[in-house]
Amino acid sequence: MKLIAVAAMVLSTAAVAQPDKDWWACQVVHSSGMQWENNRWVTGTFKDDPPFVLMSDGNGSLTKESVKKAFDSTVVDAGLECKDWNYRGYVSCMAVNGSHLFFNKETGKGSASKTLGATETGTDYRDSVSVEAFECTKG
Repeated sequence: MKLIAVAAMVLSTAAVAQPDKDWWACQVVHSSGMQWENNRWVTGTFKDDPPFVLMSDGNGSLTKESVKKAFDSTVVDAGLECKDWNYRGYVSCMAVNGSHLFFNKETGKGSASKTLGATETGTDYRDSVSVEAFECTKG
């Protein structure tokens, strides 16, 4: 949790620019998934992504820019959509490339998944499929 505190201090300048919007300093606590090796799926633990900040869009959801950073920029703007469930603080963000971020604003806990790799067209190639659990501290 020390890393979250450091990230919050370092990244707090983003919140200063938009004081009317909520923000959360986040870090991945576990990452795992599958990789395609020798024509079969092999499960494993992945390297955790760096800390990131989620920003409220001011309407109960999250900004596309902050969600893209949570995915380490592998998500493109086209087809990225975030929706506030209006139920217990849940926000769901999905992209056309199979990426999904699910976040609870009340608990500061979330998950991110990347599933495009399972759908590659080559018969002997697949990319990784992953899921990450993350925790955030509200700024």
